[in-house]
Amino acid sequence: MNHSIARWALWPLALALALSACGGSGDEGKVAERAVARTTSDATANPSATSASAAAGGFDFATWVAANAACKGEYFADVQDPAFAHTLSAAGIEVSADSTIGEVGPGGGSLTPRAPTRLHGLPIVRVDYDFGSGSTFAVVVHASAEQARAAIGAQPLAEIYREYYRLGVPTAAPSEDTPMPDIQFVRDGDKPGTQEIGCAAFDM
Repeated sequence: MNHSIARWALWPLALALALSACGGSGDEGKVAERAVARTTSDATANPSATSASAAAGGFDFATWVAANAACKGEYFADVQDPAFAHTLSAAGIEVSADSTIGEVGPGGGSLTPRAPTRLHGLPIVRVDYDFGSGSTFAVVVHASAEQARAAIGAQPLAEIYREYYRLGVPTAAPSEDTPMPDIQFVRDGDKPGTQEIGCAAFDM
């Protein structure tokens, strides 16, 4: 994945979350219910996150994306659940061939909506995700740098983030225990006319 960040040690947490969230049932309905439960409040707070495709079994991809891009979701638990592949397919989402959907442990991949889908009113091209010893959830959108920055109110980040991210919004103030809080970020996309808006988590 372009713009990949160094991997820190988060995958044991992701594994624990996946196992506790899935309960070992493999029931796709539970996956959808879990995602919807986590993202309902975010949908209210982010009315610009809309999808032309209807929710599949109660799962709304745009709402799920909005929550995770705002650092309010637990996508790594969902993508490690084997049932989530069917949930995505039913919602009209194309999963990349290299995606690790359903595999426990560090992973990554790309998700592409077949129907027009938006984040903050900006058309989504695809979602790139990567987690292992840290995590990145990056939503690639058609937008100018100014539009993407305005969408999250991005500001210059502290020097400690500058190796990977320059503009964004920390989710908390740094502390002795957490010198690098999770951030919402914005940066140039891999193609002209695109930007990435997303969430990065660090394990330090």
